[in-house]
Amino acid sequence: MPEGLRRAIWALTVGAVLASSPAHGDAIRVETKDGTRTAILVPAEPAPAPTIIVLHGATIGAEWTMRGSGFAEAAAVHGFAAVYPEGIYRVWNDGREGGRISRIDDVGFLRQLVVWLIGHGVADPARVYLAGMSNGGMMTFRMLCEAAELFAGAGTIIANMPTGIGDGCRPKKPLPIVMLNGTADPLVPYGGGGVGFAGRRGNVWSAERTAAFLAEVNGCDGPATRPLATGAPGEVTKVVRLDWSSCSSGRPVTLYRIEGGGHQVFGRTDIFPAILGPGTRLISAPEVMLELFAGTDH
Repeated sequence: MPEGLRRAIWALTVGAVLASSPAHGDAIRVETKDGTRTAILVPAEPAPAPTIIVLHGATIGAEWTMRGSGFAEAAAVHGFAAVYPEGIYRVWNDGREGGRISRIDDVGFLRQLVVWLIGHGVADPARVYLAGMSNGGMMTFRMLCEAAELFAGAGTIIANMPTGIGDGCRPKKPLPIVMLNGTADPLVPYGGGGVGFAGRRGNVWSAERTAAFLAEVNGCDGPATRPLATGAPGEVTKVVRLDWSSCSSGRPVTLYRIEGGGHQVFGRTDIFPAILGPGTRLISAPEVMLELFAGTDH
């Protein structure tokens, strides 16, 4: 798909979501070596609170992610503060080869953001979590490799480990991880390989290799595989859950394989399914993550 058409599709979708959503937050600013960086904060009471940092997909931005991804609602239900940082040019330097902004220090920015949230009494320092979708999910994997010590858990949607990062990945501590990936994703292939419609935006591991690697870091056996309930007649997707749960670290890894699912925020979007592949209502990605994080032992 031409880049201009892809951006037009997302612009129409983002406009519709922003016009209908009541979510709102406070702008915060963090000083970094790349200048002043921004994020949107939706605090929780009492503070300091468990906090989830949510990384947007490429070109989508923090505002849509706050209003349209479903994380704000799930965070509120579970008593979490939610933070939506903004990538420079709405893109994260996730470590894929050929990145257009490879000199931007997004790892440094997210480190500073965590320091800011703890220093300003927003976040419980023992309960800071990271989540991301697509490019933001790949940035999440980079943070697991380079700054896992900052977080208590992580989750990704429609994202796999970037090859250039994974080959040298040595996480400093095990974390509970949840991933959701569609087998019919045309942008981030479930089986690994080139990213993007033409496969020219760097390479990633397969979803199952990514999960198995993280499970090995966590000292896990498995996986155990079980199908979840199917939907109503006409539902084109089904969900299979892969659990690496017998872990010496006590930190499990779970992969939800959305069979027939596309490049969508599962449970939340079904945007241009003929192009991006279908979404599903069988599972809510934000709710699955927040349930895991809320139930994690501390």
